[in-house]
Amino acid sequence: MTTTNTLTAPSGGHDELRRMKAPALIAALVAVTIPVMSFFSVNVALGVIGHDLDASPAKLQLVVAAYAVVYASLVVIGGRLGDSHGRRRLIIIGLTGFAAASLLCAVAQTSEQLIGARLLQGAAAALTTPQILATIHASTDGHHRNRALGWFGATAGIATSLAFLVGGTLTDSDAGWLGWRSIFWINVPIAVAVILAVLRWLPETKAPSKSSLDPVGAGLLAVSMVLLIGPLTEGRAVGWPTWTWLMLGALVPAAALLVWSQHRLERDGGLPLIPPSLFAFRSMTVGLAIASLFFMAFGGFMFIYALAAQGAGMDPLHIGLSLLPMSLTFLVASLAAGRLVPRFGASVLTVGAVIAAAGYAGVAWTVSQQGDDFTVLGVTPTMAVAGIGLGLVMPPLFGIVLSQVPPHAAGLGSGVIITTQQMFLGLGSALVGSLFLSLASSHSGSAAFARTVVPLAIVMLVIAGLTRMLEPRA
Repeated sequence: MTTTNTLTAPSGGHDELRRMKAPALIAALVAVTIPVMSFFSVNVALGVIGHDLDASPAKLQLVVAAYAVVYASLVVIGGRLGDSHGRRRLIIIGLTGFAAASLLCAVAQTSEQLIGARLLQGAAAALTTPQILATIHASTDGHHRNRALGWFGATAGIATSLAFLVGGTLTDSDAGWLGWRSIFWINVPIAVAVILAVLRWLPETKAPSKSSLDPVGAGLLAVSMVLLIGPLTEGRAVGWPTWTWLMLGALVPAAALLVWSQHRLERDGGLPLIPPSLFAFRSMTVGLAIASLFFMAFGGFMFIYALAAQGAGMDPLHIGLSLLPMSLTFLVASLAAGRLVPRFGASVLTVGAVIAAAGYAGVAWTVSQQGDDFTVLGVTPTMAVAGIGLGLVMPPLFGIVLSQVPPHAAGLGSGVIITTQQMFLGLGSALVGSLFLSLASSHSGSAAFARTVVPLAIVMLVIAGLTRMLEPRA
């Protein structure tokens, strides 16, 4: 097996800019919506799931976080497998596995069974999602690539927002015998349709040579994430016993061992899970720092909003409707960002982060003023503002992070981005969720929500400052 640790672009060029045909791009973008929507649609159904399966709030956090932990731990390996064996092939395998895992989620009879099935879903998603970004990066050039990456970011963001409406509609549908289970059942026919479209239209791409998988690195990453997210998810509910502190203490040597193993493997000529040399690209280093904060705040906001809205008496459908303004303005802003970024550069992200901060703060203020009976119409204006800001940040971020990564390392770069995304979405739901639940024990749900969201608005202002580092150096 041939390994390579170089991240420089291979020699040679193209006389014409490559582009993906419209059916191929559409098939790829629809493929990415399935794991994204499945991650977020669960949020609006948490209350119903908890009642039906007699699951505690901590177990419900694990329903969300378990998916993210496995997804983040394996997504780089998923990208590496696609680079070596064909990205279209891995999409098909991943979607097949995702459909099967969704069936297990749909028939789960206990919270433990559901959490186990969500782990399998995360593993299947890790095989699927990195192939989309990598295929776009390896099949396009120039403005065609920028446009396709813009559509990828827009699709991921729109799928995130619409997941709440779709999940709410399905959970609250008249088919009471299905209820929340329908948000998993629906993945099966959609996955089959996407597989057929991928087979028909998506071209096969892969790297020039096969690379090693670094299972040790993947294992250490998974262990580190469990040591972090486990105590943050369960600690508050069980009173922070000794084992939670031992796990947090063990995180430091586990993370240090992960970093050491990555440096050593690359120094010895191998290809580690996350090559340290990848961070020589400034777009990758700064972009991932921004992505970490952005997705932690976003994942936390979505998780606690679903809980707060449930506490305000909203059913799953109305929770989804209350987030619809964010979805619509996100769509408009993300499409606009594709035209604005080539002209104004990272300033678009700066403005977007400030607007998102205002939107988060506005939602917090509205909820605090209206109290525990806040309404869909009450949060509509500020949700719309938040959607504008998020739409100006999230879609361009994917393209910026990958902008300096050569095409033959597309799967690796894509995997690192999605690892960061899923890791911090899971961390956000655990960390921000635990803060909210702690405050809710001594405050009203609306007051706890408002106090928890204010720090998230501050995080968005920090992101606005970091985006200035993405500007080209003089």
